[in-house]
Amino acid sequence: MLLFSNSAVLPRWCCPMFLKMGVRYYAGGPRIKHKRNSPLASVPSSNSNKGSKQKAKGKKINKKSDPDQAFNFGQYGGLKKDVDIDMSDASKLIQKISNFDQLLILPSVRDAVKEIISSESLKLQDEKKKVSRSITPSPIQTVAIKKISKNLMDPKLQLHAIAAETGSGKTMAYLIPLIDYLKRQELETPQLWETLREKTLIRSIILVPTHELVDQVYETVSKTKSSLGLNSFKWDRATSYHDLLENIKNRIDILVTTPGKLLNLFSIRMITRPDKILSKVGFVVLDEADTLLDRSWLEETHSAIKKIPNINHLIFCSATIPQEFNKTMQRLFPTVIPIMTPRLHKLPFTLDFKVINSALSPFKGSKIKALAQTLYAISNDDTEPGFEKRCIIFVNEKKHVSEIVNLLNNKFGHNAFGLTGEDTSEERSEKIKPFLSAPRPLSEIAPSNASSETSWRKREIPDSNIVIGEMRRTKSDAGVPTNKSMHVLVTTDLMARGLNFKGVRNVILYDVPKTSIDLIHRVGRTARMKQGGRVFMLTDNKTKSWAKALPKIIKKHQRLS
Repeated sequence: MLLFSNSAVLPRWCCPMFLKMGVRYYAGGPRIKHKRNSPLASVPSSNSNKGSKQKAKGKKINKKSDPDQAFNFGQYGGLKKDVDIDMSDASKLIQKISNFDQLLILPSVRDAVKEIISSESLKLQDEKKKVSRSITPSPIQTVAIKKISKNLMDPKLQLHAIAAETGSGKTMAYLIPLIDYLKRQELETPQLWETLREKTLIRSIILVPTHELVDQVYETVSKTKSSLGLNSFKWDRATSYHDLLENIKNRIDILVTTPGKLLNLFSIRMITRPDKILSKVGFVVLDEADTLLDRSWLEETHSAIKKIPNINHLIFCSATIPQEFNKTMQRLFPTVIPIMTPRLHKLPFTLDFKVINSALSPFKGSKIKALAQTLYAISNDDTEPGFEKRCIIFVNEKKHVSEIVNLLNNKFGHNAFGLTGEDTSEERSEKIKPFLSAPRPLSEIAPSNASSETSWRKREIPDSNIVIGEMRRTKSDAGVPTNKSMHVLVTTDLMARGLNFKGVRNVILYDVPKTSIDLIHRVGRTARMKQGGRVFMLTDNKTKSWAKALPKIIKKHQRLS
């Protein structure tokens, strides 16, 4: 169980000891099944050759094991194992509550939230009709809102830790109680509100680790202005001190920033009493808390929290509970209330996970060739008809990013971009922009002389013996070069956390992630909010057998640890 502290005075920062996790190995490669008409059916999987069916050394997966049994993945750290504690209460709440009307939030907040969720949801369409869905709370939203709202306006310090799978709606899970808290202050304590509304102050803060996340969270938060009259502001690298001061003078209800930026508030000469500006902050959220409290961020984050003297609610939000993170929390905040969902540390059930062994023919040990041919197959299969495609490729080392991008673009003709921490914030924002919005129809990017007739064709993957087979070319994609109608982003774990890549249906793990933590975050860029997604993991003879067994783990709904 995650444990934090109810003490009004937070303890001094101290560096926790970190525990190295042991490793269990499993044998047996998965049998990969592809759609019959998909080009990926022709891409060899890890056991497509009979001669490759040699059993790896190690323990076999017990076919009769409990579906909830944890599966150990990786060798550089691990996830907290005993997360099943207190899961029964969460399961009961999820089954009992089916809409926002059953949750204890103000009607005006409920209506605004539904509007925000609706505006950010991808519209589901098929060829014949539009499929509309009523706006209902996700499991983590149900549990978080129910538990936090129980004592929302109690003046004592309250600490909660929200942990749920990637793409589960965690942002709204903490944002709804935050908004409800601010609006109840206005309605339930009118005299206090009259003293605050015209003051130079900040009322709540959301801390995130990267400026990309600042932009993403702010985009959601800013939508509360028109419906609820809340003033939100983002403080990032592009923000001038003048803009910051002008907005503080007009009262900032929700500030979205990083811990480092918040500490800079005490270095601005034009501000004589920064402590007074923060004295009315009652609600603080740490989004991607496992990152903000790891060794490289811990002192800065904890220092930022200590600068806020009168916190009423302190919420930690994360998609994973790493062992190191859990130990840090136990040391710094040992009485926090955990809020978790039953699918924590499980990969999405809508995920189609495929393993491609680059050691087999026709790749013959070339991972870059396996990557290029997998991309070619993705761009030419019959998924996402009529829309441009997006694919994210993850590598373990940033030094490989530019090399892979150059080969994909110059040798194989793809539309690939590389992104690392060496890029400026402006360059990173420009490169990820196509991945953060809904996919465009191919009709919008097709040449004006595109033919409207349908045709049938065969495709052979260059330099290989793979034949895709016959496929229909629809009216909407006629005339569009298939390798140019798919955006490809090659990156490291820099872009693996928190970002909501809308409409990304394909993720390729060029390198096998080193830990289950990295695996969950990388895979979590697709198959979000019950939407479909595919992950292709490239392996070789050096890849451990537990990595090759991942499709079975997903199918059996086992928890990673």
